[in-house]
Amino acid sequence: MMEAKIQTSQSAEVTYNKEVRMQKLLNIFGIFIFGGLALTNLTNPLPSSDYTKEILFFIGGSALIYYITVNIFFLGNLGRKVAFIILILLSCFSLFMAVYLAVNSMPH
Repeated sequence: MMEAKIQTSQSAEVTYNKEVRMQKLLNIFGIFIFGGLALTNLTNPLPSSDYTKEILFFIGGSALIYYITVNIFFLGNLGRKVAFIILILLSCFSLFMAVYLAVNSMPH
């Protein structure tokens, strides 16, 4: 007589860290954003090499600030506070520069 072997199903839990996945996603977004900005210089070259240097420095500085802020944000609660402080300071500086440039405009 044959006996049936009965196996009980075991549920396996797949655990993953959502924060690590989000950090990787934001880093990949940064590659596309800043890589696309840098490629713009190839498709629409600027008239002067000085302008090209300036835009590449701007893109590099922006990418540096972006990646530092994203990676600090995912360090924990203290990292989140520091990242929010960085964002607040950048916002205040942007508003200050907008007002400053509106008041002290340069003739073109």
